[in-house]
Amino acid sequence: MNEDIKNVVTNALEEVFEELKDNALDFVENTVFPYVDAAINDFEAAQTAEAEQSASGWVKIRAKLINTGINLVWSVAKKVVTKILEKAADDETVPAVK
Repeated sequence: MNEDIKNVVTNALEEVFEELKDNALDFVENTVFPYVDAAINDFEAAQTAEAEQSASGWVKIRAKLINTGINLVWSVAKKVVTKILEKAADDETVPAVK
């Protein structure tokens, strides 16, 4: 039974990856990025709400620094991932020269 489940899962994953192979950039841009963007927005909202309720200037500064850092890292990560996927797509379409 475990072997059957393993085979079913393996076959399903292979089908999904085969479908994604040609559309990886679209999938990442339209599915993964929006989820991460939403998670970051939720985190920022929580940080901002905490900072607004605090009387401490440090908490307000910390929240801004954390949010700025996260946005900076995520912006760079999105650009890097997009460039890598674009390059991979270009490499697949260019015929190999021997």
